[in-house]
This record gives sequence, structure tokens and C-alpha cells, in this order.
Amino acid sequence: MLRRIKGFAFLVSGLVLGIIGTVVSVTAIVLSAVGMGQTHRARRDKTLR
Repeated sequence: MLRRIKGFAFLVSGLVLGIIGTVVSVTAIVLSAVGMGQTHRARRDKTLR
């Protein structure tokens, strides 16, 4: 019984850590894309002046 609980705990903790890692990765990609867009826009506006 205890062995099954340990295995289940590792499964759940791995799943939770995987979800957290995925969310952090997607957030980093989105923020990077937003920052690159703002940089591109600022450079374009600077060259138009």
C-alpha cells in the first residue's frame, strides 16, 4: 500500500512540475515576442523622424 502511494506521489509531483515548467516556458516566449515587437516598433519610429 505504501509503495503505491509513493509512486503516485512521484507521478503527481512530476505532473505538477511539468505543468509549471510548461507555463513558465510559454510565458517567457510570449514576453520575449512582445519585447521584440516593441523594440522593432521603437526602432522603426526612431528612423522615421
